[in-house]
Amino acid sequence: MRTKIYKYFLICCISFLHSIPSVQAQCEWLYENRPEGSYIIEEDKIVLFYCENLMDIIYAPNEYIDVYWEYTTDTGEQCQDWDWSEDDFFFSVNYNDPCIEELANNTITVTFTGVIDETLPPETCTFDILFNDPGNPTIQIGEGGGFYDTNQQITICEENNVVLTASSLGSNADYSSFEWYINGELIENENAIELNINNTNYDINSANTFYFSVTNYCSDLQGNSIDSEWLTISIYEGYDQCEPCNWDLPDYESSEFYGFCIDCEGDGYFPEPPNNEENRSYENTLRIPTCEATTYRVTIYNRLGRELFQSEYDNHPWDGKLKNGRKCKEGTYYYKLEYVLNPSLDEDQQNETKISTGSVYLDWGN
Repeated sequence: MRTKIYKYFLICCISFLHSIPSVQAQCEWLYENRPEGSYIIEEDKIVLFYCENLMDIIYAPNEYIDVYWEYTTDTGEQCQDWDWSEDDFFFSVNYNDPCIEELANNTITVTFTGVIDETLPPETCTFDILFNDPGNPTIQIGEGGGFYDTNQQITICEENNVVLTASSLGSNADYSSFEWYINGELIENENAIELNINNTNYDINSANTFYFSVTNYCSDLQGNSIDSEWLTISIYEGYDQCEPCNWDLPDYESSEFYGFCIDCEGDGYFPEPPNNEENRSYENTLRIPTCEATTYRVTIYNRLGRELFQSEYDNHPWDGKLKNGRKCKEGTYYYKLEYVLNPSLDEDQQNETKISTGSVYLDWGN
């Protein structure tokens, strides 16, 4: 072992005193016989890709008369006693070596020093070995610095500028390519790690499913790409500039009140015409935000507090009649409205039941 250390010390001294050619010229043998896509050359560094749990041996060319290998993990640990041989000049790439159990980014940096002629300076090159970790690809979605729970369906306003980011990509993220999909269709020319949904042909007032596919050298070896989880986003047209919805009711404390006329010009119903029922029914599968009550129940009382009429939660308005169909007298009545602004929107308590009470004046137009 002392002889090995002495040889290494001499090699390092000679290397320090001489200039070193570029890594491409010095270390072509590292990658010249490797498959296309299994390495990349970055400035003065070579990165060799190795798929998880695979082993390999890197042999130095026969023209070297002396070599030395050492490597450093991406956590800074020096490892000099990995398998190498004075006779065979090989370096064993072992994914399960104890020295690399605690890698931060699945990368080790290897330094090779070799002597071809003792009268010439040694050749030295440094290269990285990146052990593939496929990760568990997911989509991160942020709006204004915030984050959504991607396990739930997300509802947003069309004006919102939402960016999807491919995340949890494992160790090959910097050397991977991406394809984004919406509703099962490839999004053309969107191959970056981020996707702005405003640049996609999404379905308005409907749910849209997004996912991405990631490929790299190791996924190609397995013959398939890795797909992320699916993320469903319902994108609606802007409703009141995406402000919380309201149903503007008269302010009873300010002596404001409803009035409606049955047989004269007017709606003839309280609190709204019945033709709005279709747009605010639970049967409306699109659940489009309207900034009006999505569903409501109305109860009517006389001056003595006796209940005269009550609808179901079906948006059925009062037509000025009793339950048995007889007309109520003209005059003032009291109401209670129980309503939900929109059951599909939990923002700003849109899906909570609200209650409004007040008075309404019935006029038959006689």
